[in-house]
Amino acid sequence: MDKSEKIRKKKKAIIEALKRCLARDVYSRITVQGIADEAGFSKGGVLYYFPIKEQMYVELMEEMFRDIASDHERALKGNLKSDEKASISALYEVERFVLDRNTIKILINLVMYGFEEEKIMQPIRMFLNRHLELYKSVINEARQDTPTRRKTDFEPDFIARIAQMTVLSAGFLESIEKTDFDSSKLIRYIISLFKG
Repeated sequence: MDKSEKIRKKKKAIIEALKRCLARDVYSRITVQGIADEAGFSKGGVLYYFPIKEQMYVELMEEMFRDIASDHERALKGNLKSDEKASISALYEVERFVLDRNTIKILINLVMYGFEEEKIMQPIRMFLNRHLELYKSVINEARQDTPTRRKTDFEPDFIARIAQMTVLSAGFLESIEKTDFDSSKLIRYIISLFKG
């Protein structure tokens, strides 16, 4: 294993420790020492890879976005019709944000931290904008098979934002009070938005 691979693995271990900390505690109580203890590193070891705490948070957001983008790309590259691609992509988003309580807790923590630190808010904005762009690409892909557009159809930008807000707020609400939420209905609703 070369040096860059070792560095990547150690940084990954630190980010995973940060995720576990954020899933069980409030960002304001999470310290570099706490992350180090969770990762099995010394505080100095963590600071060697991430000289300032905010770098860990930025790296975490980048990792989350890479995971989302990778799963979307796999779904969209499949040999499927456009509406099936939209369905798979929407299903992934619902599973990721609505059914994974830890992901919502991490996102809430990141946003709360961002309200205090602009250097955290900037990557959050980028994350949400890139996430929105993925929705737009799914919508545009789903609409390719539609020969004509109605004048009443909404633009992909608007539909993407509505879909994004729907999924994120559903995940937020479900993380607070778990119900017998039928995610398949939400998927059908989002797919209907994608098709215009």
